[in-house]
Amino acid sequence: MRTPESIVISGVPASPGIAIGSVHLFEQEELHIGDRDISADLVEQEVERFKAGLVSTREEIEQIRETIRAELGDEQAKIFDAHLMILDDVTALEETMRAIREELKTAEFAYRRTLSRVAEEFDVAEDEHFRNTAADVRDVKRRVIRHLLGKPRPSLGNIEGQIVLVAHDLTPSEAAMLSKDVVLGIATDSGGRTSHAAIMARSRGIPAVVGLKYATLHIRQGDTVVVDGNRGKLDVNPSPDDLDEYARRQKQFLALENSLLVDRELPAVTPDGRQLELSANIEMPEEAELALARGARGIGLYRTEFFYMRSARLPEEDEQYEAYRKVAELVSPHPAIIRTVDVGGDKFASYLGTRRENNPFLGWRGIRFSLEREEIFKVQLRAIFRAGVSGNVKLMFPMISSLDELRQANALCKQAREELRSSGVPFGENCEIGIMVETPAAVLIADSLAREADFFSIGTNDLIQYTLAVDRGNEKIAHLYDPFHPAILRSIKTLVDAGHRQDIWVGVCGEMCGDPVSAVILLGLGLDEFSTSPYLLPEIKTVIRSVSFAEAKALAEKALRLSTAADVRSFVEERIVRKFPHVLFP
Repeated sequence: MRTPESIVISGVPASPGIAIGSVHLFEQEELHIGDRDISADLVEQEVERFKAGLVSTREEIEQIRETIRAELGDEQAKIFDAHLMILDDVTALEETMRAIREELKTAEFAYRRTLSRVAEEFDVAEDEHFRNTAADVRDVKRRVIRHLLGKPRPSLGNIEGQIVLVAHDLTPSEAAMLSKDVVLGIATDSGGRTSHAAIMARSRGIPAVVGLKYATLHIRQGDTVVVDGNRGKLDVNPSPDDLDEYARRQKQFLALENSLLVDRELPAVTPDGRQLELSANIEMPEEAELALARGARGIGLYRTEFFYMRSARLPEEDEQYEAYRKVAELVSPHPAIIRTVDVGGDKFASYLGTRRENNPFLGWRGIRFSLEREEIFKVQLRAIFRAGVSGNVKLMFPMISSLDELRQANALCKQAREELRSSGVPFGENCEIGIMVETPAAVLIADSLAREADFFSIGTNDLIQYTLAVDRGNEKIAHLYDPFHPAILRSIKTLVDAGHRQDIWVGVCGEMCGDPVSAVILLGLGLDEFSTSPYLLPEIKTVIRSVSFAEAKALAEKALRLSTAADVRSFVEERIVRKFPHVLFP
C-alpha cells in the first residue's frame, strides 16, 4: 500500500480562497481512432455523416452556451461563441472534406488530423491567450468526434459528495459543468489566469490553482490536498499540523470575504489621514465587476492585449469602444485607466507582424510597435477617447523610454481627436494621458517626462527586470529578482519626487504593491495610487487602513539608506511583522 507522499507544488493563483478536501482525479476519455480507409462508393455517405456530426455538435454547444448565459451572463457565454467559430472554420471543413473524398479517410480520422494540426500551431505560442485557443480547438475536435462515434459526453455532474477536482486540463464545456456545491477546489496541470477553468472557477467562487505542470503525476485518487488559490500552491497530503494551519487560514479568509461586504466601500486611508487610490488590474472587461465587488476604486490598469490575442484579425474600433465603454460606465465616477496595446515581448500575434525575436523583451514591443503601426494605434486611440464620454477614462502608454516617444504618441492622440471631431463623433475632451514607467531610462529622465505626462504608473514587474538585468521567467536566476533591491526602491523614490514636483500623481500597477510588506514601504515612499489584482485588494486595503503614513514613511526612509537587498528585506520584514502582525495574513 502506498505511503501518502507529502509535497507542495507551485502554480498560478487563478481563483482566491482555500479549499481542503479529497482528490477526484479527472482524466479525459481517450477516443481511439484508427487510420481506416473507406470505399469510394461510400464517400458521399461519409460526407453526410460528417455534416450530421457537425449539426449535432452545434446544437450541443448552443445548449451549453445558453445554460452558461443564464447562470453567469453574456461575457462567460462568449467562450462558446468562439467554439462555434472553430466549428464553422471554412479551411478546416474543406481540408476534412478533401481527405474524405480524395484520400478516402473516415470523417473522424480526417477531422482529428486537421484540427490536431491547428491546435499544435497554437500550442507553441508564448502568449497565454493563444494557448487557450489550442484548448478550444481540442474541445471542439473531441466533441465532433464523439458525435461521429456515437459516444456519450463525459460528465462531471455525476460526482457524489464534495471533492477537490484535479485534472491535467479542463475544457470549457467540462468547466461549465462544475458546481460549487460539489467542487470545493480546482487544480490543473495546464492553463493560466485567463484559461477557461480559471474563468469559470472565479465566476463560481471556487478556489483554484492552475499551471501546476505535473501535479497529476504526484497525486492519487483520494489523496488529501489543499488548494491555496491566494498564493498559487497545491499542498498534497499535508501533515495534521499543516492541515490545522490551513483550516485557520481558510476561516480567516472567509471572515475577510464576509467583512468585505461591509468594508468594500470604505476608502483606502491610513489612520493618520493619508488617502490612497486603490484600483485593480484587469485583462478582460468582465473582470471589472469582480474588481468593484472586492473594493476597487476604479481600474488602474486595463490591459488591452486581450482584443489582439484572442482573435485572428484586427479588432474593429466599434468593438473596442463597446468594451471600453462598458468598463468606464461600470466604474464611473472612478477612473478607468486603459493601457494601449502592449504586444511584443512574451505577447505576439503573427497577423500584426510581431514575431519571436532573439531578445523579445528588448525588442519591438509596447509603444515601439504602436508608433510604427500608426493605423492600428489610431483605431485604438479613437475607441478609447470615445469611451471617455461614458466615464472617467484615462489613457496610458506602455514602455516609454524617451521623451521623443512620448511626444510622438501624444501627437497621434491629437490626430485621433481631430479625426473624431471632424467626423462629429463625441469623445472625452479631458482624457488624462499618462505613461507606464518600466525602464531605467524613463527613471533617469523622469523630470522631463513629468512635464509632458499627466501621471506616472510604475510597472514594477518590468522595472525590476530591466534594472537588475534579471529575466523574471528564468528559474536559474529567479532569486536575483528582488523588489527590495536598493536600486528599485531608489528608482521608485526618484519617480515619486519627480512627479510631485510637476504636480502629477504617481501610482504603481505592478505586483509589488500586491504584497503586504512591500505595500507598507511603497506607502512610505509617497505613492498616490496602488493598482493590483482584484483578489489582493481586501488584504492591501486592510494594510493601508492599519498602518500610519508617518510610521511607513520612517520605515521607507531607513530602507533607502540600506546597501543590500538582503539588508532591506531583513529590516523591513522584521519591523513590519513585529509592529503590525494583525495586518499580515499568513
